[in-house]
Amino acid sequence: MLLQFPIDPPASARADQLEIIADSVYASSSTLDGRRFAQEFFTRRKQDAQRAASGRPVQKVSSLADVVKTQPKQASSDLGFKVVKKKGKKA
Repeated sequence: MLLQFPIDPPASARADQLEIIADSVYASSSTLDGRRFAQEFFTRRKQDAQRAASGRPVQKVSSLADVVKTQPKQASSDLGFKVVKKKGKKA
């Protein structure tokens, strides 16, 4: 079903498609975030279509470490937490 959506829909239909994908994920899984999955799926599908159109061959990946190295680093979400030292002994 997901691959039947157009790769580059008009802006008016894009929100509807993302909502359909998100609802499908929510119906099938209690642990996945449907909105995030829908956005990531849409982005990666578009990138994949562009790569296929450019004629660049897909590189064979030999290990998961190679995949991690090739992925762009995401901005870390700090969430306002700070790591602190353990309290010292009182004399």
